[in-house]
Amino acid sequence: MNIADQWDILTRARRSVPVDVHQLTAALGVRLKTAFLAPNISGMLERVGEKFLITLNTGDSYTRQRFTLAHELGHYMLHRHLVGDGLDDDRAYRSTNVGKYHNTMIGPKEETEANKFAASLLMPSESVNREWAKPGSTPAQMASLFGVSEHAMSIRLGVPYEPA
Repeated sequence: MNIADQWDILTRARRSVPVDVHQLTAALGVRLKTAFLAPNISGMLERVGEKFLITLNTGDSYTRQRFTLAHELGHYMLHRHLVGDGLDDDRAYRSTNVGKYHNTMIGPKEETEANKFAASLLMPSESVNREWAKPGSTPAQMASLFGVSEHAMSIRLGVPYEPA
């Protein structure tokens, strides 16, 4: 599948709320698994032959796994030419030497790009703005609707995060 087809698949996926990142991953031809990773590792993107595999930390919450998956898809779409054998992201979504891979080609710039990709994928601005305009909308309600953490939704909405 060529890159243009992959971007078309991404565009279509962003039209649903919540975005089905598991189905999207399969549609892009990327394998997905969960595993008990070290507590300080959120996810990995690995090259397996000509294909890619994303591994999520099974110990993480549902919303964290969704964000990690979207983040790793960001690396796949934006940085696959830098992945080499693989990369792993720590709890702060930084490629460090704490996991199986220490990919020095992925730095702070690429990690920021992957985070922005993930936020845009899971919380498309058009959908967020439409739902936020509805009377009675709250960050907690929006987070639940989009399948993200309240903290992530508060950042996306540009409102203070007020933990319960």
